[in-house]
Amino acid sequence: MMATNSQKGFATLTITLVLVSMLVAVSVFVGKVLISDKRITLNEIEYRIAQAAAEKGIAEAMARLKVDPLATSLSGTLSSSAATASYTVTMEQGVPIPDVWQLKSVAILPNGSEATVSVQVAERSILNPAHAGPAAPLVVLGGLSLKGNMTVVANTYDGDPDSALSIWSDGSVTLDGNAKTCLDVGCERIISTASNINSDIAQNDSGFPRDLFEYIFGVPDNKKGWEYIESSAGAVLSSCSGYDIKDGGVYVIKGVSSCIIDSNVGEVEPVVIILKDSSLTINANRRVSGLLFAYDSNSNDIHDHTIKVNGGARFYGAMISNHDRIELSAGSYNAIYDKDVMSRLMGGGEANPFINIDVVPGSWKDW
Repeated sequence: MMATNSQKGFATLTITLVLVSMLVAVSVFVGKVLISDKRITLNEIEYRIAQAAAEKGIAEAMARLKVDPLATSLSGTLSSSAATASYTVTMEQGVPIPDVWQLKSVAILPNGSEATVSVQVAERSILNPAHAGPAAPLVVLGGLSLKGNMTVVANTYDGDPDSALSIWSDGSVTLDGNAKTCLDVGCERIISTASNINSDIAQNDSGFPRDLFEYIFGVPDNKKGWEYIESSAGAVLSSCSGYDIKDGGVYVIKGVSSCIIDSNVGEVEPVVIILKDSSLTINANRRVSGLLFAYDSNSNDIHDHTIKVNGGARFYGAMISNHDRIELSAGSYNAIYDKDVMSRLMGGGEANPFINIDVVPGSWKDW
């Protein structure tokens, strides 16, 4: 009887030890799995931090190039509660493509983990580089009537009268009164008058672009195109006055029934003013330098978006409109094509507000 009890006790002890061993083995296995999962999660977090730091470096490099095209490198850090990553960006111009920068950002964590992002970027004017800016000081869809003492100073090639272009339109252009086009600001060399319209006025042109927005800015006239233009602007205004528009910037004015410029604008640095479904008045004796683009999203709607220019005003650069509701003063008004203004808008110089640094499509690499 004692032997039987002893055997039963031994069997119970053996089973218990086996169960305990199994539980220990399972616990060890679960612990290893949990540690492994935690390590994988931590690695993923660290990689994302390094990746974010590398991308931050690319963004900073693009911003740096906008104000300092001669920059060659930069460095910085990105900190989070999990880790701090340091990054270094190199900027090489002309490698492997002329006039294009190759940016390479390398981010490193204290444990040695790293991430690398490389991309190619290039300068792009807000204006369409394919056309080097508007060809004439007045570009109008639908026709134009000039009255009073209005003077248009043409765009010419080295002052050659045969190359002069004053007004470009797909509609009819009329000159009344003393309105005229000239080769010079003083209008000593007159090209066209009411009784003698010459080739500097390109009217009823079948080759006139049907989509002036894309022609001028080089992006499609759709939601994506407008998002690009608005992201390039220094300000998007839902109301405006002469004091809202400062020198040296891109302004998109949306849905404003009465926008008035009552001060000189663009004397130090030209401006780009984009009127989207808005009306603008340039008050008498004011001077504006830059580019004005008037856009009506629906020329058949009930809204009457207009451009009004009062007597004595002067506009240096180019005025473009995709509608013909332009009321130019019957008094003296000068529309002057200014090559220096247009050159500045197309690019050149440091800290140019009209230049974007854009990613070359297909060049992004983060693996």
